[in-house]
Amino acid sequence: MTTLTVKIDNQTSVKAVKAFLESMGLSYSIDTNVSAYARWEDETLVKELDSRSENLKNGKDKGASFTEIKQNLIRR
Repeated sequence: MTTLTVKIDNQTSVKAVKAFLESMGLSYSIDTNVSAYARWEDETLVKELDSRSENLKNGKDKGASFTEIKQNLIRR
């Protein structure tokens, strides 16, 4: 079984998604008590991302090329 989590903010869309799932013959459940992690409201995360971005822009962090990342993954 695969689980898919979808955050839907308005009831019209909820009804449309439910109708679609039913038309596909899929079973589903709805949990209204689940809250999604609001990344962009997490001040610590946003500050860290801003800092990393600034370090890349000013050259303090040179970053890594796709080739370097790929080679590192292959070596593992």
